[in-house]
Amino acid sequence: MLYFNIKRVLELRGIEKPYSFLAANGFASQTATNFLNNQIGHIKPAQMEKICLLLHCTPNDLFEWRPDKNMLGSENHPLKALKREKPSPHISELVKDLPVEKMDELEAMINELKNAD
Repeated sequence: MLYFNIKRVLELRGIEKPYSFLAANGFASQTATNFLNNQIGHIKPAQMEKICLLLHCTPNDLFEWRPDKNMLGSENHPLKALKREKPSPHISELVKDLPVEKMDELEAMINELKNAD
């Protein structure tokens, strides 16, 4: 089943108050709640574009696919690209035990990744 998982990208971006972030960026209260609880029946293309622009991501980043037990289809199905094996840790959790002398190296790697686009 396909899930709208905006929380994943919000966490990756370090947004600690996702509801407030969405509300402050023009999403109605109920829409923000529905997005955060994966209770959407549809999403307007303009809303999707706005979220992607705000979070600097693609629509694929916002979706997660969890196969059903009785799934039909090949092992090479394109939806498999949306399968997330585990939740993504918050960046602060990844670096909290990193030695301070390695932070410059991490910053250089991040800048290199940012400039690779």
